[in-house]
Amino acid sequence: MFGKDALSGTRRSTTIDTGLPPGVASEPPHQLSHRIIAIVFCLVMTWAHAGSGEDLKGGQWFTRVGLTPAFVLPKNPFVTGGTAADAHTRWLSNMTFEVGRQTDGSRDWHHLYGLPTYGFGFAVASFGDGDETGRPLDAYTFFSWPFARLSKRVQLTTDFGMGVSWNWKEFSEESEDYRTVLGSNVNARIDWGFYLRHLTTRKMSVYAGIDFTHRSNGGMRQPNSGINVIGPSVALRYDFVPERTAPVRNVPPFQPAWEFVMGSAIGGKNVIEHTNPVVRRDYGALEFTTGLQRHFYRYGKVAAGTDLTYDGAAGARVDVIEGNAVQWRPGAGQRLAIGLYGGYEHVIERFGALVQAGYDVARGFDDPTRPRFYMRYGWRYYVNDRFWGLFAIRSIEGRRADFLEVGAGYRIIKRPRTP
Repeated sequence: MFGKDALSGTRRSTTIDTGLPPGVASEPPHQLSHRIIAIVFCLVMTWAHAGSGEDLKGGQWFTRVGLTPAFVLPKNPFVTGGTAADAHTRWLSNMTFEVGRQTDGSRDWHHLYGLPTYGFGFAVASFGDGDETGRPLDAYTFFSWPFARLSKRVQLTTDFGMGVSWNWKEFSEESEDYRTVLGSNVNARIDWGFYLRHLTTRKMSVYAGIDFTHRSNGGMRQPNSGINVIGPSVALRYDFVPERTAPVRNVPPFQPAWEFVMGSAIGGKNVIEHTNPVVRRDYGALEFTTGLQRHFYRYGKVAAGTDLTYDGAAGARVDVIEGNAVQWRPGAGQRLAIGLYGGYEHVIERFGALVQAGYDVARGFDDPTRPRFYMRYGWRYYVNDRFWGLFAIRSIEGRRADFLEVGAGYRIIKRPRTP
């Protein structure tokens, strides 16, 4: 591989151990990624064409290909100097390949969401100067809701997506090797977009809009340099059978309700030694939450509540003394914090996509460099009217995940009495 001389701007040869026998050349990262994309695309198209001839029982299968030239928001993980102005990467192009299914109107919630679609997808991103960067890859699921129909051929839609992302690497001139840009090679991916969809033909439609994507490792490994990108997005969708509209079904009237929720979640964090990133320690995190929610309209809830958090990494420090890794951290009581939060949850049948903002009003160990403001975003699944499960990311400074949350809880619903 090749690197750039920081002073002269000339390229110098750098030997990297590929693990291959002598005389066997390894493929450049971009060529290997292109082959992976081609193979995935061929498999998707072959599978979808085969499925289009089967009895779909009213279902509507499709493929969708999209492109997003996205702007990397501050703070930028590609900073090479002291400020974001020193970052050599400010734009990130992203190409997606998706397979999905449109609902057929057989259930009430299909009609509530205007016959939404759902499916899975793969994406490949490109950043930096090509040969000296990796090709980040994503695998995710998505839910697309056509929330407004402007005409017979034009719709407004919003997409929610969640999955994993990996291979975020770039060449480091200091170590003369590749480094992981986001701290970990495997990261969580959360996506949200708004689009204008135009039904061009009976089988073809075009999407144009704006897309926001967050990627980070959830604090599982430090440094946790997450990345947020936003930019225009265009996509082309092909349906394997002409799109059909189901007869409109009358659904039960909506009744607002109050909900009291309580639950807990666990997570993990990683702390590194200040001068030697090889030395690191893992710590646990535990959170208890209570809140009051108002299901004020059919698609959404607002919430306010309090969080009691035990952060095992609060005030933790790992130092190397005489060749031994020594950890320093405050007592168990000082690892507690109390926060107040408010937020919104978008309801999708048994699922809820939630976004919450909170503030630590009290902390046992008050680190002045650690922000008190935090956010939580993720998915909640309601097993029934009482029990729910949660998968979310708690973040600080917007882009930087504090830790992943996996939890469960209980709710009490207070509905108005029917006459």
